Amino acid sequence: MKQVVQNLRTGHVQVVDVPAPQPREGHVLVEVTHSLISSGTERAMVVLGGKSLLGKARARPDLARRTVEVARSEGIGVAISKVRSRLDRYAELGYSCAGRVVDSGGARHVSVGGEVACVGAGYASHAGVVSVPANLAVAVPTPVDPADAAFAAPAAIALHALRLAAVEPGATVAVIGLGLIGQLAGRLAAASGAIAVGTDPSSVRRELFGRAAARGAGLEELVADASRRRGADAVVICATDPSGETATLAAEVARDRARVVVVGDVGLELGRRRFYEKELSLVVARSYGPGRYERAYEEGGVDLPAGYVRWTEGRNVEAVLDLLASGALRVADLVTHRFPVAETERAYELLQDGDGAALGILLEFDADARKPASPVVVAPRREGAVRVALIGTGDFARGTLVPNLVTVDSVQLSAVCARTGPSAQSLADRYRIPLVTTDWRALAASPDVDALVIATPHAEHAQMAAAGLEAGKAVFVEKPLAVDWAGLELVAATPGLLLVGHNRRFAPLAAKLRAALEPPVVVQIRVAVGRLADARWLEDPGQGGRILGEISHFVDLASFLVGEPPQEVDAVQAGDSLLASLRFANGSAASIAYAIGDPDGLPKERIEVFSSAGAFVLDDFRRLESHGGARGVVKTKRNKGHAEELRAFVAAARGETPPPVSFDDQLRIAAASLALMDSARRGRAVEVRLPE
Repeated sequence: MKQVVQNLRTGHVQVVDVPAPQPREGHVLVEVTHSLISSGTERAMVVLGGKSLLGKARARPDLARRTVEVARSEGIGVAISKVRSRLDRYAELGYSCAGRVVDSGGARHVSVGGEVACVGAGYASHAGVVSVPANLAVAVPTPVDPADAAFAAPAAIALHALRLAAVEPGATVAVIGLGLIGQLAGRLAAASGAIAVGTDPSSVRRELFGRAAARGAGLEELVADASRRRGADAVVICATDPSGETATLAAEVARDRARVVVVGDVGLELGRRRFYEKELSLVVARSYGPGRYERAYEEGGVDLPAGYVRWTEGRNVEAVLDLLASGALRVADLVTHRFPVAETERAYELLQDGDGAALGILLEFDADARKPASPVVVAPRREGAVRVALIGTGDFARGTLVPNLVTVDSVQLSAVCARTGPSAQSLADRYRIPLVTTDWRALAASPDVDALVIATPHAEHAQMAAAGLEAGKAVFVEKPLAVDWAGLELVAATPGLLLVGHNRRFAPLAAKLRAALEPPVVVQIRVAVGRLADARWLEDPGQGGRILGEISHFVDLASFLVGEPPQEVDAVQAGDSLLASLRFANGSAASIAYAIGDPDGLPKERIEVFSSAGAFVLDDFRRLESHGGARGVVKTKRNKGHAEELRAFVAAARGETPPPVSFDDQLRIAAASLALMDSARRGRAVEVRLPE
């Protein structure tokens, strides 16, 4: 199918052929007919993407600061790798489209063959087929033209702003910035019985808004006339202006105790005096309404009760569609340009003109734009090579797994699979991987694939690993192996060549430490990690949560140093952190302190080991100190063993060496990790047992 993407490294917008997303429970699969380019939002994205790396850093100082923090805690090399992995990808453009349902994903409010409006960046993209969470797909009433329904997202943004402004019939609403959302805000205000006036430097946009529009300071007179000299009851800022002048204008035209709602990207260095004198309320609108950026709502399908939250983002879209159906809202005349998707580059060139003439730009998709990809066919094997299929293309896969895999001579990276086509395609283009797909099951079953490397969100690991093992594949799966006991049972029923991504046991200094030990030993592991900068799937309980997602690393490291998996575990959870103790059959013991907070430069990991051979300190895999009979210090560049781990996996897959860790030991380490979470919940020690 055709999809519009932006190359984040070059900023270039292009149309690529990618595989369509697969049907998925809780997601509505839609064949798109019309997709709307939002002139303001997408122009800003294109401009940012076209900047140099330094220009991007200046435009997004928050991301630059985050990169500096990574460099301090994990090293410059890791920071550079993460920046490159983020830039070597295609960004999916678009967030508002309409089309026909081809698979409901179990959603009851839509039907196969019915028309729907779809919203949400990363979901309602400019693509021939999109997969949209159920709460972000709304059935379109019969009278509404699909081209009009494609306006659902920007109209819902404007409607949410008016709700925040508490606009009532008879109120005077001043709209600053008459781009697409500003135009819609004015029309929705009028539809609610309010009086809308506006301002914009573009004469084209002022004319489209109507006679109640002025340039700059002329807004004050319009507001005065419309409000009987009282001032605007609400001001909605839809402009883009890095200075504080727009907010100052809003304060000037607002009445006493009015509400100012910010939708656009404007500077908020406010002059306090006018806001104080008028006791103004200032609100920054968060997109479409309640539910936005809430994972449970947007991805989990958990709706918010109407009795408590009447206007969620989904219900705001419903309201927009109802207004279109009744004729109270018109949008057809806001369409300034239409292009078939093949001519998308012309559409984005218009956004750069800056004369305000391009407003609502519709992309149209025909049957050719939705044509499915060819069946999954893997390239022939290179002599002596292991044909590897990668499933999952997140930051870790891009920044660590693939760069290390391609350095192994006997690896033939043959296929890449991701949930979205652009994510897989961008990685394939970077490393010349011949096959791109969104169907992981086809790869797992393909007789032309020798090994799977799985780096997806955690809840999918067990199912994918079990499918690969059952098909006779060698399987490398990132930790954790399973997020629940049912998943572990599934893997346990399909033994084979498996390696879980517990890379620390392969780190050169960890191997050197292990060789010096004589059981029984006492191991103390301290892990200090910062809080995530934004909400991510790693913290989702449905994905096992952050602690389970990472604790198996340290259970495995302790087991490696001791020489066997633990027999019994005990844990106490303190807020977001965990304190764990492990007992082993050979008389050894280990403790793990996994602490989430603000380490502020403290090395992430410190391992202390005591045995009859001496005492040892491994400091963040950079420095190994020996105390006792053989005192000494070994220093090296930080190396956590990723490359060594992958080489060991490939060697085992080729039959050159036995598996580096036995299948049963990996099951026991996974079981110990799950048992730790059980222990924390129950408040007592738990014996580690394998699934029966």
